[in-house]
Amino acid sequence: MRGEYVELTCPFCDKGIIQAWYIPGAISVKRGSCRSLPKFSKHKSSDVWIIKSGCNVCGKSQEEVEKELRRKGLI
Repeated sequence: MRGEYVELTCPFCDKGIIQAWYIPGAISVKRGSCRSLPKFSKHKSSDVWIIKSGCNVCGKSQEEVEKELRRKGLI
């Protein structure tokens, strides 16, 4: 599983640093089973965000930060 650490700003105070693990989505191609007319289908998996820490300035927990980031559509 490939990914990278990302630092985000706190959605509550905009001063704190949030540690997150980001895994980008991948595209997979599958081939159909018919020999005379092969068919290919593409599927893209969604991006995965894993929040690793809460805010060190305002004291919000990891769960509160993740819920607010998802509500705002940032992750």
